[in-house]
Amino acid sequence: MAGRSTAEIKCVKCKNVYESDVIDHIDLSEDRDLVKNLKAGKANRVQCPKCKKVEYLDRSVVINFEPDNLIVVYDPAATKKSIRDEHEREYQAVIAFSETLEEVGEETEFKVISKLEELKTLVAEYTKAHD
Repeated sequence: MAGRSTAEIKCVKCKNVYESDVIDHIDLSEDRDLVKNLKAGKANRVQCPKCKKVEYLDRSVVINFEPDNLIVVYDPAATKKSIRDEHEREYQAVIAFSETLEEVGEETEFKVISKLEELKTLVAEYTKAHD
């Protein structure tokens, strides 16, 4: 099941501020129903309760390509090296938490991507190999 949290959203149309459920983490081996939305760059769809404007949020999503031992952070804002480096530091901090996570981290490739086309390619290759 996808990891979710609540985010505060400001509507681009009416400027109403509201809370919405958003996706933070997707495990492709379990969340197959999200593959289509992910490939379209529409994993985080929200709708303003006041004016009904639909938006697709440009926020980072962690994607676990299990069983391929690949973890990808898709962040449209990670166009600068400093942002990609920050994601890498966060990942290293998580895997340093325990010996078990360190072992998993050694066996897992970690990538940060900002281009939707690159994400689409990875997801297409994954679905071709695992369908």
